[in-house]
Amino acid sequence: MSIRNSRLTRGAVAVLTTVLTTAAVGLTGATAAHAAVNTSPNHVVVYNNNIENWLPASCADGFIWDRLITYIKGRPLSPDIFTVQQVSNQTQLNALTQRLSDELPGTYAGQIAIANPGSMGYTSTCGKMKNQQTNAVIYRSDRFTYEAATRWRSDAPENYDAGTGGCQNLEPTRSSQDRVHNIAVRLHDNIANQDVSVASIHWPTNTWHGPKCADENIKEADEAMSRLGGDLKIVAGDANTEPDTEGWWNDGKALGYRDPIAEKCGSRNCSAAYDTLNSRRIDFLLVKSGNGFSNVATITPTMTGGEYSDHLALTAYVNY
Repeated sequence: MSIRNSRLTRGAVAVLTTVLTTAAVGLTGATAAHAAVNTSPNHVVVYNNNIENWLPASCADGFIWDRLITYIKGRPLSPDIFTVQQVSNQTQLNALTQRLSDELPGTYAGQIAIANPGSMGYTSTCGKMKNQQTNAVIYRSDRFTYEAATRWRSDAPENYDAGTGGCQNLEPTRSSQDRVHNIAVRLHDNIANQDVSVASIHWPTNTWHGPKCADENIKEADEAMSRLGGDLKIVAGDANTEPDTEGWWNDGKALGYRDPIAEKCGSRNCSAAYDTLNSRRIDFLLVKSGNGFSNVATITPTMTGGEYSDHLALTAYVNY
């Protein structure tokens, strides 16, 4: 998809007069600060999390996702971009963007992979709340103008039960697998006067031998970024596999993607301090075409005052 050859300034940019105080590298926990909008043309504030359907406390088994919202409210800057996995449907996405708009500075909108996903087939009272699962990109509509989107399905082996055969789209199986339907959007940053393309990805679990197709899935994510173009490209989400699997992380690096967490820990194979699900690092925030990052963190339950999701969130200030 072609990008404009020239860009027009789109509206006046408000000047922030409050001086912000922030750590130079990393995040250390909730503070007494109150979030403000990011007005810098030099970077965007990015968060990623598998929100596990944002379940009510009665069904969340102690994973209270509102703790993450409270944590973000205490950070110096609110998110410019928030990629989420396992959002239920358009109705829940609307509720989430409204909640963020109400409780954080800035106004939020979102684009979803599938508005009304099929059912996972759960039958228990709480299980039914996780029957619909898909992915979305949330962004500050007071900073960005939405321009375009592309959607695609993650791959698993042709015989997903045996784990054999070539990689192909994981279509609905014994249950809907709309949770692996990805979305990427191109946004125009009206402050920086640049385009940023952002993908929210969710790859199949080992139930479907999905990790065997991890290398194909990073290549397809990059193809989606190429379709959209943009000055800055961000691919974030739940890969359901670690960096060593099938060479996908190395191929992602060869395609030009940088892994802020890996660069912070010093290796693609980080210590347990950077695990995002149990004892594995399977959630990623990858950056292409940018000029580095700062304030990189894996957001732990210690930082939020308790568990908020099975998956730990990631954040970074990503430079243009």
